[in-house]
Amino acid sequence: MLRQAVRGARWYQHVARRSPSAFSSIAPRYIHYGGPNDKINFFEKATKGSKRMRKIDPEAEDRAEQEEVEAELSKLNKELEILKEGAFGPNSQFIRELPEKERALALEVIRQYEIEKGQSRAKIRLENVFDDELDNMLKEEFQDLANEEENWHSDANDRKLRKKVIRKSYEIPSDETQHRPYIEKFNETLRAIAEASMDERGGQQVWKWYRRCKRIVPEFLRSLPEEAWTLLWDSQSQEGLPGRQVATHHQILAEDAMSIGLPLSTRRILSYIQALYITGKTGKALEQWEAHQADLCQTKDDLEAYWTLGVQLFSAEGNPQRAQDIALAFLANDASRQPRILIPVITAWAEQSGKAAEVKAWALYLQLKAFSDYPMTMDDYDSISIGLLKAGRLDLAIAVFKDMMVTGNDPANDSAALYKAALGLAGNLQASSVSEKDVNRVSLATLTLLPRRFQNRFFYASWMKKLIGMGEVDSAALVVELMYERGINPDPKHLNGIIAAWLRDGDAASREKAERLGWAMIQRRIDSTWVRIDAEGEAPKVDVHEDTDHSRIPKFMQRPMPCATIETFSILLLHYTRRSDDDMAKYLIQRLADARIQPNSYFMNHLLYAELRKQDIEALWKKYKILSAATQPDLETFACLWDCGKLQYDRGRTPFVAGFPSARGLFSEMMRWFSGLPARGQSLAREEFSKEFYDQIIRCFCLSKDLPGTLVALHAMRATFGFFPDSTTARMIVLQVARMAGVPADTPKRRLRRLSSTPRSKENVAHVQTLVQILNDRKMAALEARGQNLKGLEPHEQEQYQLEIMAELLRAVMNRTAKDPSVVESEIAAVADEMAVSGIDLGLALEGDSLLL
Repeated sequence: MLRQAVRGARWYQHVARRSPSAFSSIAPRYIHYGGPNDKINFFEKATKGSKRMRKIDPEAEDRAEQEEVEAELSKLNKELEILKEGAFGPNSQFIRELPEKERALALEVIRQYEIEKGQSRAKIRLENVFDDELDNMLKEEFQDLANEEENWHSDANDRKLRKKVIRKSYEIPSDETQHRPYIEKFNETLRAIAEASMDERGGQQVWKWYRRCKRIVPEFLRSLPEEAWTLLWDSQSQEGLPGRQVATHHQILAEDAMSIGLPLSTRRILSYIQALYITGKTGKALEQWEAHQADLCQTKDDLEAYWTLGVQLFSAEGNPQRAQDIALAFLANDASRQPRILIPVITAWAEQSGKAAEVKAWALYLQLKAFSDYPMTMDDYDSISIGLLKAGRLDLAIAVFKDMMVTGNDPANDSAALYKAALGLAGNLQASSVSEKDVNRVSLATLTLLPRRFQNRFFYASWMKKLIGMGEVDSAALVVELMYERGINPDPKHLNGIIAAWLRDGDAASREKAERLGWAMIQRRIDSTWVRIDAEGEAPKVDVHEDTDHSRIPKFMQRPMPCATIETFSILLLHYTRRSDDDMAKYLIQRLADARIQPNSYFMNHLLYAELRKQDIEALWKKYKILSAATQPDLETFACLWDCGKLQYDRGRTPFVAGFPSARGLFSEMMRWFSGLPARGQSLAREEFSKEFYDQIIRCFCLSKDLPGTLVALHAMRATFGFFPDSTTARMIVLQVARMAGVPADTPKRRLRRLSSTPRSKENVAHVQTLVQILNDRKMAALEARGQNLKGLEPHEQEQYQLEIMAELLRAVMNRTAKDPSVVESEIAAVADEMAVSGIDLGLALEGDSLLL
C-alpha cells in the first residue's frame, strides 16, 4: 500500500520541495505552501493500478499517542500533589477511606493545626504530624489511626489499606499468606459454635476445617489459643455423634495437644484414656492410666472416674484379679460409692477358663447383691446376664435372670437367700461374709438352682424377647442353646423372632445365621411331612439342598430344630423379595408346597408387593386370583391392589393392562370380601381402615375419570367404614372435574403431564372451584334459613355437610355433561349395583334450579 511511502505531513513538507527521488512513489510537485487557506489531503490506494482512493490522516496515530502520554502525566501530577500533602492530607487515600464521622473529625483537627501553626495543608508530612509541637488532642484523635497505619500491606502495584479486625480470644490471627482462607474458614466455624448452641452439624464442620488446617497450614497447632482447644473438645462431645466417632476425635485432639507440649486437664486425660479403650487400644490406655496415676486424683469426681476407668481397663485386658483388687479397695475407702463398679470384673472372671474363675465370678456377684443401700437395677441384671451369656456361662446367666424375675416377688428363691440358707447364716447378708471358699464348698449347682415353675419355654421366651428388644440377638440365640441343655424344646415362634431380628441387623454374618436357622427349620418341617407321606407310600423325601446353589442353603443343624411355620416362610420371603432375589423366592415357594403348608394372607401380600415393586401389574393380578382362591385376603391385600390400581388407572405413566379390573370392579371385589367376613373380622377391618387408604381409593376413581363411581365410593365408604371427605378429597375431586373439561379423551400419553400445568387447565380448576363455592353458598343460605350456621353444627354433621357438597358437585357436573339429565340418577343406582353396594344411601338428587349451574 502507498501508506508506507507517505509517512506524514511533516515528512512531506521536507521531501516534496526536493528534487525527485527514487524512494518516492509520487510525482514531485513544486507548490507554494504556507498560505492561510492552503490545505493538503492525503489519499491511499489498495494497489498502484487501482482507481479507488481512500482519504487518510497520517498524523492520527501520533496524536493518539500524544494524548495518552498527556493523560498519564496529568494522572501522575495529581498523585504527586496528593503525596505532597502527606499520608494524612485531606485528599489522601487514607483520609478518603475513613468513615464519614471520623473523616470530618480528622479534617477539623488538621484545619485547626494549620491555623495555629500557619502551615499549608500541602506541607503536612507523616514524619512531623506527631512532633513535639502538636498538641495532645491531635495525638489522641490519631492514635488509633496510626495503629492501623502500621498494619497496612503493600504489593508491587499499589498500597491497599485494610481495617484492623477485632478477633475473639479463641480465633487464630491470619497473616497475608496463601493459607489465610483456611484459617478464616476455621475461625468462622469456631465463631458459629461459640456464639450459638452447639449441634451435630456445627461439630462436623469445625472438625472438617480443623483437619484441613492441620494438614495444610504450617505451625497450625501451635497457633491455636487455649480457648480454641476448649471449643474443639466440647464440639466433639455432642450426644448426637456416634460414640466411636467421639472417641476417635478426642484421641486425635489429645495427641495433637500433647505433641506441642500443651498440658491437658484431668477431664480431658480421662476422656483420652477412655477413647483409647473404646477404639480397642486397651494396652496403650493402660499405659496412659498408669502414667497419670499420681497427677489425676485431685477431686472426688476425678478420683472416682479414674479408678472406675482402671477397673474397666484391667477387666478388658484380661486381668480380673487386678481389677477386683482396685474395685474392692475403691469401695472400702468410701461406703457411698456405687458397687456397680464390680460388674465388668464379674464379666472378666466369667471369660476366664476353669472352675475357679466361675466360682470367683459368682462370689463377686453375691458380694454385689450384698452391699447395703444399693438395690440392683434392671440394667445391672441385664449387663451381668448378657456378659455371662457371651462368656459361655449359661447356668450363671440364667440364675441372674431368675434373680431379676423374682425380685420383690419371691425373695426365697433369690441367689443371695440360697447362699444364706446353704451356710446357715442369719440376718442380712453382708459383702464381707461372702467368700470364694464358701461358694466352692456349697457348689454352684445349689446356688444357681432354678425353681420348677421356671422350667418351661415361656420363662425362656420372656428372656429371649427382652434380649431381642435390647438388640442382643446373639445372646437370645444362646438362650435357645440353654433351653436345649435344660431339655426344653423351643417353640417355632421363638426362633422366628430370632430370624427376623438377625435379618433386621443387616450385616452379612447375621443374614447368614438367619438363613441357616430358617432353612434348618424348613428342612425339619419337610422331613416330618414326608415321614407321614412315606408311610402311605405316596412320594419320596424332599431335600432342600436339591436343585439349588449349595452355598446358599445351610447344612442340617446338629440340634433338632422345631418345624417351620408359615411365619418362617413369610419372614424369608420378605427377606428375599426385598433383596430382589427372585431365584430364592421361587425356590422358597416350591418348598412351601413340599412342606404342605397353606399360605396365609401375610405370605400372599408379600408376594403381591414383590410384583408391585417391579410394577408388573399383570403378574400381580394373576397371583392374586390364584392365591385368593385358597387364601382369605385381608385389608392389606386390598391396600396393595389399590396401590397397583394407581399405576393402572394413571394412563400417563404406565401401559394399560387389560386383565386388571376397573376401579368399579376392584371396589366391588373389596366390598364382597368385606361382606363375607364375620362380625369380628368386619370390626377389625373398620379399625385398620385408614384415611390414607380412603384417599388412595378416591384417587384411583379420579384417575379413572369415573364421576358416578366416585360418588358411589364416597357414600359407600361413609356407610361402611365411617370415613368422610376432607380438604384433600375435595382437591382431588376438583382436579378430576377440571381435567375432564380441559384434556380431550384422545390426548396422547406424553402430553398428559404437560397439559396439567397449562393456563387453560388452571382456568378450568378456577371454574370448578367457583362452582363449589356456589354450592357452598346455597347450602349456607339454607342453614341460615333454619337458624343454623356451619360452626354450630356437630362434628359428624360438618362431615356430612362436606360429603353433600362433594356429592352435589359431582351430580351437577354429571347433569351438565349428560345428554339426558333425567337418567343420571338411574345411572348412579346402576353403578352402585355394579360396585356391590346397592341399597346404601346415595344422597338426594339435585333440584331443578341446581341443574342450571
